[in-house]
Amino acid sequence: MSLKVDITPTAYSGTQCLQYTASRLTLGTMSKIGVPAEPLHAQSAIRGIVWMALAALFFSIVFGLVRHISESINAFEQTFFRHIFGILILAPFIIRGGRASLRTGQLKLNIFRNLIGNGGTTLSFLSVTMISLTDSLTLHFTMPIFAILFALIILKERVGSHRWVAMVLGFFGVLVVLRPGFHDVNPGMLAALGAAACFGLSDVLLRKLSRTDMTLSIVFYSFIFQLPFSLPLALTNWVTPTPMELLWLAAMGAMSFGAQWSLSRAYILADASVVSPVLFIRLPIVSVIGLVFFGQVTDIWTWIGAAIIFGSTYYAARREANLRHALF
Repeated sequence: MSLKVDITPTAYSGTQCLQYTASRLTLGTMSKIGVPAEPLHAQSAIRGIVWMALAALFFSIVFGLVRHISESINAFEQTFFRHIFGILILAPFIIRGGRASLRTGQLKLNIFRNLIGNGGTTLSFLSVTMISLTDSLTLHFTMPIFAILFALIILKERVGSHRWVAMVLGFFGVLVVLRPGFHDVNPGMLAALGAAACFGLSDVLLRKLSRTDMTLSIVFYSFIFQLPFSLPLALTNWVTPTPMELLWLAAMGAMSFGAQWSLSRAYILADASVVSPVLFIRLPIVSVIGLVFFGQVTDIWTWIGAAIIFGSTYYAARREANLRHALF
């Protein structure tokens, strides 16, 4: 018998494949990819919060590693190596799952989604190399706002008043961070917003893809398809990594996978409205990383803007959870 754990994805932040699909795994599917199945009665808010805290830590470390590696290897090449190490990490799961785990019923959608996803990863890495880590992360918080907008356009989802309120507040938070007219808008800020938009669209397309494809195939193909998409830009200013740089790149790839895996566990173990707020601790962690390792000081406007953006997405998530519980 198959038991589904369905989490509304409105509050998701930054990520990508495992974040939404993990919430739709059946117990049978989970066991096939080597993840211990968690029945509904075994859900635990505390364990979910711990896993989300780990995800936040891993995400923050990725930001720091990307910034550090960018001193010798550009963001485009880093994106390319992220996909390579992702494939290497997933290889044992593919071998265990066999050919059945690689079936896809929507090949064209898979390719298009990963073209968008690769754009999001590239812009995300690029923004980290151009602006402060906290400014980049704060603008990444707008991803759920873009997901709401694209869900309205593509999936024709009904958008309640709470979603409109969230979008308006989120946009206001962006203006607080950018402060157009008061200082020059850095292209890195636009890159971060572009990354958030790409991730939002990617997540909406993922909702359609997850209706037919297994999680393992979705995650694996995200690396396989994004690898050739990232290669042309990587070759424009290619730098052959030294053994030490390869270790840094491998660490970045491992941390990225760890973040997504921890994220998936959090959403399986607890409701999104409970664990999503934990992701906000990325901001102080990234702020400390930026200050200690790169001498970056976060101004008060970034904190205010981040609080507004986060508050808008949290408000939407809580309203979604309340509406879902009312239905059942």
